[in-house]
Formats: sequence, structure tokens, C-alpha cells
Amino acid sequence: MIDEKRVTPILSAAFVGLVFAFLLFPLPIAGGSFVGHWIGILGTVLMGLTLVYPYRKRILGKKGKKNPLSSHIYYGLIGPSLVVIHSGHRISATIGMFIFVAMLLVVLSGIVGKVLFKKVSRSAKDQKNDLERLNRLFQEKRKEIRREDIRRFLEGEALMVGYEASAASDAPEENPYRDAVWQQCEELQRIGAAVAEEEEALKAITSLKSFFTWWIQIHIYLSIFLFAMILVHVLTTFYYGFRWL
Repeated sequence: MIDEKRVTPILSAAFVGLVFAFLLFPLPIAGGSFVGHWIGILGTVLMGLTLVYPYRKRILGKKGKKNPLSSHIYYGLIGPSLVVIHSGHRISATIGMFIFVAMLLVVLSGIVGKVLFKKVSRSAKDQKNDLERLNRLFQEKRKEIRREDIRRFLEGEALMVGYEASAASDAPEENPYRDAVWQQCEELQRIGAAVAEEEEALKAITSLKSFFTWWIQIHIYLSIFLFAMILVHVLTTFYYGFRWL
């Protein structure tokens, strides 16, 4: 079974490496040659297969294990890598430049989006679990203390604000029951503060997830532009003839 955690970083690194090699070293394979064209065709077909995932997800409504994202990622990395090789590390036509830049933006936006969105989703899940645990703990501790004792505790806290601590000689006599209840109330107060902090953190993460929804939209629009340019490229190839046959 393919391990996505290992394969995806390898394919991503291979694509980035090819892009850097494109800028530095020309390949002996020309894009207009017989081999170069077939590499380009295979890369384009694989890139076209990336559309299967959004089609199954948005049109057929299949998600999760019924429509794994891994195939979309593999096709979206192997296909562009072949297209980079197909270019022969030379771009002379304007359409080819548009295709290369759009492809680069689509792949990089997909890589960044997947990595960061996965981390954010995991963080959001952890925050929700922590918040649920703290809420349960807060309710359990809340049931152990009488409402009247909580009211007295809060009034005592309010009265202490802005005043210096009383001298030891003025302190009230020790009361074990009162001290125990006071400690319980202080613990409840700390848990309540932790709940508030977790809620604020969860709100921040939720807002960040909303940003990634916008990021995905950009990825989609870039993909539409990329495939439009590929279509133009294919049509011009038909128009000017198959020089490689």
C-alpha cells in the first residue's frame, strides 16, 4: 500500500527540483521532438486526471474514502513534472510561458494549501477536544460547589480588588470548610479562564480555516486558467501540424 506521507513529499521535492533545474540546465530533449511530445501528452493526460477528484466531490458528492485526495495529489505532481521535462527547459512561445507559470502556481498553491490546511484542521480538532474536556471538567466541578458559596466567593473577590491584603492580625479565624470551598472556587475560576482561552483560540483557528477556503478558490481559478491555456496549446499544435510525426 502506498504511504502518502512519504510519497507526497518525494513527488513535491522532485517537482521543485525540476523547476530549479529548468532555470539552470537545458535538457537534450526538445519539446517538439517525438519523445518530447509524448512526454508532454502523458503529462497533460495525468494533469487532466486531477479533474476526477473535484468532479466526484462536487458533482457526485463523494467524499472521504470514496474519493481519496491522494490520487488528485499524485496526478497533480507527476503530470506537471513530465510537462516540465517536455518543455526541454526552454520556453519560446507566449502560450508556453503562460502554461508554465500557471502550472507552477497551481502546483505550489496545492502543495502549500494541503500542508497548511492539514495542520490547521488538526489544530482545530485538538482545540475542540480540549474545549470539550475543559467544559466537562468545569460542569463537574461546578456541581461540587453550592451556588451560594460561588456567589460569596465572587463577592469576596470583587471586594478584594483595589485593596491591600489585610494584616495578619485582622484576618478572620481559620475555617477548614470555608478554606476548602474557597480552593474549589479558585480551581473552578481557573478552569473557566482556561475555557475562555480555548474558545478564543478556536475562533482564531476557525477564521484561519475560512482563509483557506478562499485559498482553495484561487487554486481552482488558476487551474481553470491553466487548462484553458493547455487547450489553446493543443489547438495550435493541431493547426500548425504535427512536426514530430
